[in-house]
Amino acid sequence: MKEAKEVIVKVAAPGDADALVKLLECVRLESDFITEDSQEQLTKSEMETFISSSQLHDNCLCLLVMLDDEAIAVLNVAGKQDYSVSHIGDIFLAVRKSYWGCGLGQLLLAEAIDWAEHSGVIRRLELTVQKRNQAALHIYQKHGFLLEGIKKRGARAQTGDFLDVCMMSKMIEGN
Repeated sequence: MKEAKEVIVKVAAPGDADALVKLLECVRLESDFITEDSQEQLTKSEMETFISSSQLHDNCLCLLVMLDDEAIAVLNVAGKQDYSVSHIGDIFLAVRKSYWGCGLGQLLLAEAIDWAEHSGVIRRLELTVQKRNQAALHIYQKHGFLLEGIKKRGARAQTGDFLDVCMMSKMIEGN
């Protein structure tokens, strides 16, 4: 009989830096849907600093889905510190390919929206997603994100082909 594995959703802590670095390395190799400049590969030390820094701000959140000691999905909400845009949270979401279709992205997105609604700070969530990533577009729309525009040639695939990128947002009403 196989031993059951425990799946946990948690707020990332500095001690999770190594697992998060490994997850992001793996996701980059498995999929070419990630095209964000801001998601360049960090070292373990840089990731520890990133996680520690995000914990200091009430408009930032980093959630991990852990399977035993392995990170299999991440959702990050990055808020800027400048007052004029501190109410905006920029979302980054990634799931290991072997767990696509298991509902982890939806679970993390629902948790992030609930957090934003109770944050007292976040009043807008926004993200970009490649237009060809229909599964992700469907999930975002299902959770109330609206298409604000399409950035033509907003990214480039490894093949050199230009890709259109959808800009989406969700307004958050506070509790």
